Amino acid sequence: MLLPSRRALLRKANHAREASKSERDVVLQVRQRATELETARDRDLRDLASTLRDAAEQFGSAMKPQDHEQQRIAGAALVREAVRRTLGLRYHGVQILAGLALANGHVVEMATGEGKTIVSAIPALLAWLDGKQTHVATPNAYLAERDCQQLKPVFEMLGLTAALLPERNDLPGKQAAYECDVVYGTGYEFGFDYLRDQMSLRARPREKLGASLLDSLLGRESLGRPLLQPCRQLTVVDEIDSVLIDEAMTPLILSEGDDGLTIPTPYLAARDLAADLIRGEHFHLDIPNRSVRLTEQGRDRIFAELKRHVIADLRRPWDAFVINALQAKYVLQPGVDYVVRDGEIQIVDQKTGRIFSERSWRDGLHQAVEALAGTAISNEKSSSARITRQRFYQLYDAICGMTGTAEGADTEFAEFYRLQTVLIPRHRPCRRVDLPDRFFASKDAKFRAIVGEILERHRCGQPVLVGTRTIADSEILSSMLQSLKLSHEVLNGLQDADEAAIIAKAGHYGAVTVATNMAGRGTDIKPDERALAVGGLFVLGVERNDSRRVDRQLAGRAGRQGDFGFSRFFVSGDDDLLQRYAPKLSKRLRKTAGKDGEVHDNYSPIILQFQLLAEAQSFKQRQKMVEHDRWLDDVLAGVLGEEA
Repeated sequence: MLLPSRRALLRKANHAREASKSERDVVLQVRQRATELETARDRDLRDLASTLRDAAEQFGSAMKPQDHEQQRIAGAALVREAVRRTLGLRYHGVQILAGLALANGHVVEMATGEGKTIVSAIPALLAWLDGKQTHVATPNAYLAERDCQQLKPVFEMLGLTAALLPERNDLPGKQAAYECDVVYGTGYEFGFDYLRDQMSLRARPREKLGASLLDSLLGRESLGRPLLQPCRQLTVVDEIDSVLIDEAMTPLILSEGDDGLTIPTPYLAARDLAADLIRGEHFHLDIPNRSVRLTEQGRDRIFAELKRHVIADLRRPWDAFVINALQAKYVLQPGVDYVVRDGEIQIVDQKTGRIFSERSWRDGLHQAVEALAGTAISNEKSSSARITRQRFYQLYDAICGMTGTAEGADTEFAEFYRLQTVLIPRHRPCRRVDLPDRFFASKDAKFRAIVGEILERHRCGQPVLVGTRTIADSEILSSMLQSLKLSHEVLNGLQDADEAAIIAKAGHYGAVTVATNMAGRGTDIKPDERALAVGGLFVLGVERNDSRRVDRQLAGRAGRQGDFGFSRFFVSGDDDLLQRYAPKLSKRLRKTAGKDGEVHDNYSPIILQFQLLAEAQSFKQRQKMVEHDRWLDDVLAGVLGEEA
């Protein structure tokens, strides 16, 4: 594979910027106004918020720019004082700066541990002053519930209502939540509710032109249930790179009901046949793209087999069944792409390591994995509606978001969402030490060295957080530590224990925690005093990921708020990044390794190039997905136009 030039790979659009002097001056005004509010009564704060909202409603767009700016300063000051009274916290200047940048419709990058959660209250309150509802979208249900519980008292003190959006099909609960001023929920659930609304609209009988207006004037209810999302005005996206980029590799697909009874015979026959096919002769594996292609000889073989054993009830071409079986056998890996739990195949999210029991692969692939694993073969589900996350979030009137790793994704934020990225300075300087990577010929040699590093750090009591890309790797390392009788915690999606509680304790003196990379994202790890005395949290990355942002997120768990800390990554020739993008480098590592399997040359600059290549390919994949989505819309619009 030819690599693009380093200059081309490192070329970066100038979409990220630091806060301007004028923005910093506004922060000083907010702090001054908030200080003046400290002697006010609680009801005075609520009355002032109501007065500001009334003024915005009265003047609307006719409000002078300077008056609008003063209103925003007053609103941010109200939030700061309400946070102080309800939570016992004071906004730092950088938090006010971030909140105002969000209110201006930007993506803000704030380092891990800088207090992003309470920052979201500022844009939500300012949107309410303008008569707008806010949807706060998070990567997972735990963060949505936690953030709602924490900030609900702040909003209520100022006269706003806030609610948590229920998951799945709790229709009354959803309708009640959407009536509130601020709604907290997962990014995907907001999208699914939009799709549910579209399904509801599609099911309604066609009305004559003006019928809805006439029903409204006469006080009659329209046919069908009311829409869940009456409006999409402002969304504040927490961990915006995760929600809008990492998770946006796949569209939101609403599957409802079973698509008829699934006969297991074709899946089982394809599984047995796939076991007899020879790689290179009957099929080719495209490792970088994780795909399978049959050769002409392979096609002849599988169709000859079909003639010998007549298989009825084929709901798709026979070669599709066999390709799915090959995908299940050679591409999808247990402990990496899925786990078998409670007799079912449950998909593992590749970016977060979380398990989604309700998700399934489409077009018979899920059933092929079930056949391979020996579990009961489920009925295939039909896709009722779909939309890319890019298209869904473009439906909002305004969008903003925050993350610890926006830089590097700023070009994509600008292209897909027209969002500028603002880099917020740290409240305290970073004192984390990022140690050089260590390189190994094989995974076995690397894991032995990782265990050695853990033991060395543990002897002096330094807490260690080990970040793995896959559940399988976390289980292997846990087994190795168990054999040494080293007490440790494991967090990889297979536990029922509270994820946040486990990850929060990772900074305690002597703690060893093995977790998938993004486990506990959004939860601070605060080293105790004894841990800080021996160097703070040590973050150990088991491999370099396709995305530099994931590596930065993991390393950023150490050294929060000016604490001491360390990070180090280990790389082997067996790692997924090298296997997919740098097979020649894998061979070189094996040739140059010492007796212990370690390579003492520095390959970090080369690894960076391959990460940039992987990011570029993912970006192109998302571009193609959005283009396909637009093409479908155009086709649908044409069909509907002909019907009309």
